[in-house]
Amino acid sequence: MVHDVSRALMWLFTFSINLAQKTFQIPARYNCIYNQKDILKSLTFLSLETKYANKGLRRLSKRLRRAKTPARLGKAPNGDTFLLRLKQINRKKAQNMLGQLNRQVLETAKRKGAFRKMVDAAIDLTFIPYYGKRFSQYVVGGEPKQGTSYFHCWATLRIVSPGRRFTIKAIPVKRSQLDSNEIAKIAFELLSEAKSLDIHLRFVMLDKGFYNKAVIRALQASSYRFLVAAKRNKYEKEAILHYFRTGKGQVIPFGLGKGKERIRFRLTIHRFKKRKHRRVRNILELYGAFATNLGWSEALRVWERLPEDYRGCWGIETGYRVGKEFRAKTTSRNGGIRLIYFQYMVFLENVWTLHNMEEAKRQSVCFDVLKRPLVTGEDFCEDCVYLLVNACDAGPPVCRR
Repeated sequence: MVHDVSRALMWLFTFSINLAQKTFQIPARYNCIYNQKDILKSLTFLSLETKYANKGLRRLSKRLRRAKTPARLGKAPNGDTFLLRLKQINRKKAQNMLGQLNRQVLETAKRKGAFRKMVDAAIDLTFIPYYGKRFSQYVVGGEPKQGTSYFHCWATLRIVSPGRRFTIKAIPVKRSQLDSNEIAKIAFELLSEAKSLDIHLRFVMLDKGFYNKAVIRALQASSYRFLVAAKRNKYEKEAILHYFRTGKGQVIPFGLGKGKERIRFRLTIHRFKKRKHRRVRNILELYGAFATNLGWSEALRVWERLPEDYRGCWGIETGYRVGKEFRAKTTSRNGGIRLIYFQYMVFLENVWTLHNMEEAKRQSVCFDVLKRPLVTGEDFCEDCVYLLVNACDAGPPVCRR
């Protein structure tokens, strides 16, 4: 059966593999049976197929034999050998290399016009279930979910504008970094990455979990405009009730903290649409508020649009769900392996987003209005696995750029 793969995808696949091989250095001795490219292709296959190392690499070996791929173009190690090679990589070094790899993909997307217009971004935490009995500083506790109360936590900055949902940066969160001051430092580091890439953000959006003075102070220091969903504390409730009774005060000066520690911002109050089949027990359930650093006149001018703008931040949840299609599975307790799997997932997901952006250009479709990707994650993974197994290393000469 002939597998129909576009020339553009062949070029993109070759570009991404060569870029990964150049940036993500996997240690190897001169007499190793499996070189760096073999390990990298194995990692790519496991990520695209979302398989465990042992079963997935047996499957890769079988497919390479069926495709009659020459040994010089690729061979697959067994699961133990593969995991051993990954364990030899220093965790901090792996994080730096994979962060640089992701940065190079974003720079490529920027050259192709992904960020010519201002985009919206969201910061959020994602918790990946952990079932091991041995805990490290990167295993955090939480509410029971999927049969466990322990998780690996990641803080991510993602673009949520349609057609350009790239992940700017992902940072692993330690157990000791879940307090407000440490989360504020992480948020500032994420936004600093966007600033260093010269990505112009229209809004940075965060949920109620980030509504505290430390995080808002860090957001103000970043100079980006932000929207943070406000918690319904005592004074926030009073402001909402005043707006309900008088119809005035949709934008008011507000603050958190006392004395010199007080941080000031604007609070915008909105009435949301009632959900169907949901009983309203309190008038406060119909209202919400956002903390923002917009100026007074600008906040009033865009006040009606703010709830719709903030609704776009839920695209980050979609990104977390789709990202699972690009992450290899593991039962290893080694934190370095889990870090490599997650960061490599971010890289592959950004390559997929870049491919969709290019497909929209080729089909003369404005990717700013795309609600669904033109190439699904499943189709992208299937085509890339085909190219991987058939050893398309150099790519078609006419597609080189």
